[in-house]
Amino acid sequence: MKVISRLLSVTDRLFQSRKARFAMLTTVAGAVFVLSSQLMTSQLAHADHNSFTDEQRVEIREIVEDALVNDPELLKEAIIALQLREEEQMNQVRDSLVEQHKQELFEAQTDPWKGSENPELTMVYFTDFNCPYCKKLEPTLEKLIEDYPKLKVITKMVPLQGEGSQKAVVLAQKVWLNEPEKYSKLKDMLMSSPRRLDSAAIEKVAKLTDTEQWLGKGDERVVKAVRDNVSLMRELGLTGTPSMIFGDKVIPGLVTYEQLKAQLEEELLAKG
Repeated sequence: MKVISRLLSVTDRLFQSRKARFAMLTTVAGAVFVLSSQLMTSQLAHADHNSFTDEQRVEIREIVEDALVNDPELLKEAIIALQLREEEQMNQVRDSLVEQHKQELFEAQTDPWKGSENPELTMVYFTDFNCPYCKKLEPTLEKLIEDYPKLKVITKMVPLQGEGSQKAVVLAQKVWLNEPEKYSKLKDMLMSSPRRLDSAAIEKVAKLTDTEQWLGKGDERVVKAVRDNVSLMRELGLTGTPSMIFGDKVIPGLVTYEQLKAQLEEELLAKG
């Protein structure tokens, strides 16, 4: 049985000499024992590698190296296995971080939200008005809220894409804190802009939504809210928008309605 299939192209020249093969093998030392599980008994495969003697470790490496000579595809599988293991470890760390930052995520009083006032499930959504993937995701979130009346979506606005993003987020945050009844229309118009937002476009949207009075006005609450959102995003290891959190699960990037629905159903089932 293969450890894992495909991905990662490795050229034949890496296998031209035993020295090159062994050097490459060393770079994936963390995956050596994944490979050895195919070549040895199940008892050895589940043993703690720290309990092996130096002689046993040398023997295992020789077995794996010989296997690589005969089947170079195993190296691809070893690297993939190592990558997946690191990704799983990162997910575990991220899940723990979500638990640590629950209050900032789900209970901040400055974040816009939509949906149920008494939700069965709450989703946190990091977004940027200049993010093209966020714009594509908006209809999906609207449909999710419509189909699940007990869902609450908290929006954390982060200005990651330049000066236009910064100005749009600051305006939207001010409007939410001072005239929340105007926020939804403002947000929808900013998100629906077919091009990147600049000062002229933002001023036009402000005029159309009767929120011009909030342009250029300083507000320490807004400065803190935006700074806290960006800081929280970094603490969670999120590198871009959109990023969503259901319960303790992080869903990064543009996803389909079906994917979000499946995650929502899973979280609701877990809640009983």
